[in-house]
Amino acid sequence: AEVMQIFVCIITGMPVMRTPLQILFLILVTDLPPSIALGMEPGEATVLQERPRPRDEPVVLNWMWFSMVLNGAVLSLVIIIVYIFSLLFYCNGQILQTEINKVPGFEGKLMDARTVAFISLVWAENVRSYCSRSFDKPFYVNLLGNRHMQHAII
Repeated sequence: AEVMQIFVCIITGMPVMRTPLQILFLILVTDLPPSIALGMEPGEATVLQERPRPRDEPVVLNWMWFSMVLNGAVLSLVIIIVYIFSLLFYCNGQILQTEINKVPGFEGKLMDARTVAFISLVWAENVRSYCSRSFDKPFYVNLLGNRHMQHAII
């Protein structure tokens, strides 16, 4: 999702919505701990009652790929919309880099708009971590069942 967001900013002429330090923070603090916690998710009690997969069936099925791509696209769209609104609010109604550069004090205003988009993305990533726990159960089933996830999010 982050790659799509930066790509859209580049091709549309908007300022890139994240600084290198924010990207590093997203990888090390926001993405990594929930990923490790998802790996420690307790197994489902009925897993041994299910039929085994055929040998030629891939681990990630087509519908799972579709779900992951759609999830990333929706997240990107929401964060890009938040970023556009924050640019409009903080940068005197401008969203293009060339026009924002003409705004007096644009560095601080651009930093404020990036911060809004960044905080929105961190919150969205934390919510997505909970929603990614299972492909076949709603996120609210055993919501607090993985204590490692609570530690990773906090």
